[in-house]
Amino acid sequence: MKVMIELEEAKELVLERIHPVEHEAVTLANAFQRVLAQDVTAQIDMPPFDRSPLDGYAYFAQETDVKPLQLTIVSEIPAGTFLERKIVSGEAAQIFTGAPIPPGANCVVRQEDTESDMDQVKILNPVGPGSNIVQRGEEIKKGEVLLKRGSYLTPPAIGLMAAVGWDKIQVYRRPRVGLLATGAELMDVGEPLLPAKIYNSNSYTLRTMLQKAGCEVTVIPIVSDQIEDTLRALEEVADADMVITTGGASVGDYDIMRHALARFGCDMLFWKLNLKPGTPASVGQKGKQLFFSLSGNPAAAVVTFELLVRPALSKLAGYSMVEEKKFLVRMASDFGKTGKQRRFLRAQAVFQDGEIWADLAPAQGSGILRSMIGSQLLVDVPADHGPVKTGELLMANWIADWES
Repeated sequence: MKVMIELEEAKELVLERIHPVEHEAVTLANAFQRVLAQDVTAQIDMPPFDRSPLDGYAYFAQETDVKPLQLTIVSEIPAGTFLERKIVSGEAAQIFTGAPIPPGANCVVRQEDTESDMDQVKILNPVGPGSNIVQRGEEIKKGEVLLKRGSYLTPPAIGLMAAVGWDKIQVYRRPRVGLLATGAELMDVGEPLLPAKIYNSNSYTLRTMLQKAGCEVTVIPIVSDQIEDTLRALEEVADADMVITTGGASVGDYDIMRHALARFGCDMLFWKLNLKPGTPASVGQKGKQLFFSLSGNPAAAVVTFELLVRPALSKLAGYSMVEEKKFLVRMASDFGKTGKQRRFLRAQAVFQDGEIWADLAPAQGSGILRSMIGSQLLVDVPADHGPVKTGELLMANWIADWES
């Protein structure tokens, strides 16, 4: 087992051991917020016929047309109807937005540029051939790849698939994640708080983060600091794809989680990350399962989840793995602490003068969950960096899908 490794090495160790879950067929109505397990191609042209983008009159235009142009109205074409009669020179069809262009017509003139009387229409401003016609396949060609495997299905993506005729699609099944919090000091909400006890916030925070990421979550009731109790709890999530624990991760006599994981049959990949908050994290593997042991400190657990667990979860869920993008931010406030370890600071993103400024949360302690409220950034302060000064440029990354 490696001890005290860099975040990048930890991510590499984890990601190389993860394979996406199986996929399943779902109807389009149930595909929202799922991850595609196939490429999606257009089954038809879009639009599937030449159509009018406006209300007006379709006719056969010639370059020699002079204004005003007098035509005979021979038909009316609402959206959803098709006219087989051919329009010839001197004729027009009244046409409405979305309706197919009739045979023989090669343009549409806006209704506002006409005057009609009974079966006659006067074209005040004649248009040229091809005007105001949306051509078949102008938006999408049949066979064109619209969405790639690994894409997250948003409302526009669902609508796009419907527009080209998909009614059933292959998606990755939702990852199953087991979640348990350990610690004799923990109590569940709804109970009167006893002396020396604290409420268990980690299970609630991480469960909602996992649910938002599309996971099916099994939460185990609070587990004591005893190895035997921990082993029984781990058995309850033996069929999960991934297990996340909080608490019992550090060096004290009651920090037994990595020992429990080893007894459970895990090959321990590492213990301790060279960063703050969240140093005492560890990861073990048993078969295809990965077990993430995170700090019991609420903010540390969330930060480590963002930095290490979320990338692993994304690969497990079948997302296209996109290289993490870091970017420069300008510090809007000071941070006076120094230290040998790399540190991630929680901050609000403020856009000013074309730059992203990082306004630090007032308190950055590993146990202060409130620091995550309103924070959209994790600012990466290198190891051995001196005090952070206002105006300084540092690298940062977005907190994924985080809303204040």
